[in-house]
Amino acid sequence: MSYSDSQSEILAEGSAQDVRILSLQNLIEKNIEIEQQIENKTFDQNIAAIEEIIRTANDITKGHEDRRTNSTELVLDTELLRRNHEVVGKAIQHNTNFTDRMVITAINELVFKEHEEDWDALCALAIPFGRPLFTSDSMLPFIDVTPKEVNAKQRAPRKQKSQVEEKRPKRSDKLERKDEGAASVSYMLRQIKQIYRDGDNQPIPYFKLICNPNNFMDTVQNALQVSFLVKENFISIENGEDGLPLVHVVNLNDAEERESAQAICSIDVSFCEKMAKHYNLHEPMLKRLPVDDS
Repeated sequence: MSYSDSQSEILAEGSAQDVRILSLQNLIEKNIEIEQQIENKTFDQNIAAIEEIIRTANDITKGHEDRRTNSTELVLDTELLRRNHEVVGKAIQHNTNFTDRMVITAINELVFKEHEEDWDALCALAIPFGRPLFTSDSMLPFIDVTPKEVNAKQRAPRKQKSQVEEKRPKRSDKLERKDEGAASVSYMLRQIKQIYRDGDNQPIPYFKLICNPNNFMDTVQNALQVSFLVKENFISIENGEDGLPLVHVVNLNDAEERESAQAICSIDVSFCEKMAKHYNLHEPMLKRLPVDDS
């Protein structure tokens, strides 16, 4: 086929589409006229007019089932089908006084029998007026497929953790370690015990014990190590009559009966200077662990 022939065929096909579109528009206009005159004509006349529109529409599309898709033509064809359905419904309602409520009532009386439903009765009436529907083979796997039942997952019961009683060793082995931190704490404990004995076993003012008037960082380190000794029940801290804390050395027998605790305090440079002036400190009571350079 030459290029000119193909062009002529395309033009002819386009012209045929234009003719079908114009014919469908004319049928829609006829449908509107029938709808406007429903009350002035009998039921048979209205139905006959609609049947004539349907036959004409079939003749227009006959032989063009495999035609190229045209959105305008499809929209008009669908609109005509919808309007035909509405006009038939209005004609039935106007000439027979049928209403949607009457149809629903008739279906209920036919299908619902006391405590059961019999939809076969309605199907028996509809089947004689039906027509077979041919389905493509590719759609057969999707026919009469039972929906997959989905079972909701149950949340697994939460396992209760057994309550285990906390047990602490009677003596901590942390002070027996040979690292620098443990040795420093042990050295501080020996100093506190010596100060306690030299003071006739009288409680030692806490801030007087830990404050270094010359080095605030040493004060912080002393407070940390004293807190550890309190936690391990080697010493205890109680409030004195002046409201300031006092340090007591705990006997071994008392340490086994006492529960462990932890000393927490807030201290800054200005408070440290205030306590040094309050206790008239010029040198720290606690010395640092000598560093072995060898």
